[in-house]
Amino acid sequence: MTLPETNELIVKKSDFLKNQLGVFTKKTFKKYQELFLVKGPIKPKPSIYSFSVGLNQHIEPKNNSGDFDFGHYMNHSCNPNAIVKIINKPDKIPYIRVIARKNIKKDEELTFDYASLEYKTVVNSICKCKSINCRGIIRGFKDLPKNIAKKYEKENMIPKYLLKIKAE
Repeated sequence: MTLPETNELIVKKSDFLKNQLGVFTKKTFKKYQELFLVKGPIKPKPSIYSFSVGLNQHIEPKNNSGDFDFGHYMNHSCNPNAIVKIINKPDKIPYIRVIARKNIKKDEELTFDYASLEYKTVVNSICKCKSINCRGIIRGFKDLPKNIAKKYEKENMIPKYLLKIKAE
């Protein structure tokens, strides 16, 4: 299996997860700059690597040849440097745009908050992001503290389908 790599990104050993891989920058990125796209087959049930685009729609991050793409290797952080945006156009297969949440330096590991996309995660595990605001356990949007949910909502990080569930 070949790990994905471009002129801008590389997959290598994670900075904070032992025996795991992560996605790293090979150049600097400015806030709101697109980092990469997550595409792949849509499945009705989530996996530990899928990206939710609806309650029963989950993208398995694979490229056209069936190999894992960058999305497969992107790790969670409670203080993420990237945002995931669902692109869902009529009569098109949904996909994800991964965008810089802040300016990102060269050689920085890319992360997103799983709770900003998943209603509930497949596995509730201990978080190892070591950020100052680490919540201790990786959980989904349904368990996201209200102050963080509001902050993420202001930053436009929460997809419409999760906001709709929250309003019900």
